[in-house]
Amino acid sequence: SFFLWGLPQDILERMLLPMGGMTKTQVRQMAEERGFLKVARKKDSIGVCFCPMDYRTFLRNHVPETRIQPGKFYDDQGNYIAKHEGYPFYTIGQRRGLGVYVNKALFVKEILPQENKVVLTDNLKALEKQEMFLKDWNIVCAEELLDREDVIVKIRYRKQANRCTVTVTPEGLLHVKLHEPLASVAIGQAAAFYRDNRVLGGGIIC
Repeated sequence: SFFLWGLPQDILERMLLPMGGMTKTQVRQMAEERGFLKVARKKDSIGVCFCPMDYRTFLRNHVPETRIQPGKFYDDQGNYIAKHEGYPFYTIGQRRGLGVYVNKALFVKEILPQENKVVLTDNLKALEKQEMFLKDWNIVCAEELLDREDVIVKIRYRKQANRCTVTVTPEGLLHVKLHEPLASVAIGQAAAFYRDNRVLGGGIIC
């Protein structure tokens, strides 16, 4: 349901979701019984799910060369740590694939595109946010979502479910005030709202 937040009701009301109540294991078994062996035995997708290759190769093929240049990793205090391959290859909260080898876990805290800098931290608390703003949003029913205290927001389909209060700013953005800190809030990610197992809408973190 996380991926449905952006669809308007005139599309949703005409959709059929025949496998909505089935588990992935059951779907794989059904595919195998019908001869779709490639689908049945395909590995689960991770990262950029529908990318035809690993995402770094994809970016190199589709993004102008001038946008992907080697840069530098820094720590919270602005100290140089190591070189990186280019800021588009990293995302907030990322831990693996940094190419930095130290005796502690490091996470991407901040990305500064204009300077091609990536800030790393070993403090998970430093990744937490108390609020976020959404653009390109879609709301199913404003009365059920806005200015309510019992709305749940999720920024990953399998991860955190946090209570929040949602309002509209004068600039036309959704302001999401989190009742508890939320880690790894990244620009460009989707956020979806729920109450009582119902999708109320969502938007893109900006």
